[in-house]
Amino acid sequence: MTKLNYKHYEVLVTDDGSTDSTPEILARLQKKYSRLRVIRIEKNKGKAHAFNIGMGFAKGKLILSNDADTVPEPDSLNMYVNYFIRQDSTNISAVTANMDVQNRTKLIAKSQTVEFSSIVGIIKRTQIGVLGSIYAYSGANTMYRKDALIDVGLFRQDRATEDISIAWDHQMDGWLSLFAPRIMFFMEVPESLRMLYRQRKR
Repeated sequence: MTKLNYKHYEVLVTDDGSTDSTPEILARLQKKYSRLRVIRIEKNKGKAHAFNIGMGFAKGKLILSNDADTVPEPDSLNMYVNYFIRQDSTNISAVTANMDVQNRTKLIAKSQTVEFSSIVGIIKRTQIGVLGSIYAYSGANTMYRKDALIDVGLFRQDRATEDISIAWDHQMDGWLSLFAPRIMFFMEVPESLRMLYRQRKR
């Protein structure tokens, strides 16, 4: 996140009740990177809650949701922002990017390559081609218009799939959601069944 080719941005890390050495690591990183801000939540109440808290501290009008195991390409912010500054972009709520798997050494990781790189991409391309909008965001890497999040009451904490849920909320409220296949980000996916279960459960 410190190697993005964009001048004016901040990095907000929402630490939702970690019990390991995460706070100490973040404290060291804050001394090294001036644009890094850390929001500490004492009790883990799920990703939707953590995102809503973090969004309240965000200064910008556009917010990129990026998971800890996801690496965006250097030009991603510029490419994302271009979607929101066009003359016909006032009704765009969010833009979600294309994903690829970074670690492909084990069978479980390879199977997720098929899921993310092929199946998910095909579904999103089909939705854009047929419907002109997408009905599910990528929970790992999506840029949101802050006003659009506020408009639908932020992420619903009582729903299991917050990224799909808010995409539907935006659709119901008349917002437009887009897929940007040329914006790439790379995921470190779980390499064991236990790790995969923990990732999907959150």
